[in-house]
Amino acid sequence: MNRKGKSCTIEYDGASKGNPGRAGAGVVLRDESGSVVMRAREGVGSATNNVAEYRALNRGMKTAIEHGYTDVRVRGDSQLVSKQVQGEWRVNSPNLAPLYNEARDLKGQFQHFEMDHVPRQLTCACSIFEEYNSEADAEANRGVYLRDTLMQMVKFKKTIFKRLQTEYQLTIKAITVMFLSV
Repeated sequence: MNRKGKSCTIEYDGASKGNPGRAGAGVVLRDESGSVVMRAREGVGSATNNVAEYRALNRGMKTAIEHGYTDVRVRGDSQLVSKQVQGEWRVNSPNLAPLYNEARDLKGQFQHFEMDHVPRQLTCACSIFEEYNSEADAEANRGVYLRDTLMQMVKFKKTIFKRLQTEYQLTIKAITVMFLSV
């Protein structure tokens, strides 16, 4: 009997100011309905964008595992990370090898793993695709200003959203801005 596990989507992005320079990692975790379960940002210190991308991916997978997800769909705009994790490209950089190995090990802990490369042109040019990575991008850019390995995580409860929507007639975007501004 083949049972389907608990599913989620991981949206990840990395940012580096200077490449290399101050870097941050950002993650958005969504449940099956597309609702945000959690947002996280992490300071990466001085690093390249590719290092920040891997750190974001690994943070997203660790968080999904911690939340009990067994089936994941991963979306990010890094073609390099996507192709390497899917085994289509080799890892040539010694700086990326340990991060790739960690990603490969984390990937192996899921019953089902699917990875989509969302080209940056699509995330910027078309509103349909914009939502896939723009929130993770915003978290990564916030992470740039955090100390290395310092992480901030915001978890969302559906009941809180419903109450704020009903009582104050706020949109999901307005509620999200409220929580992230605290």
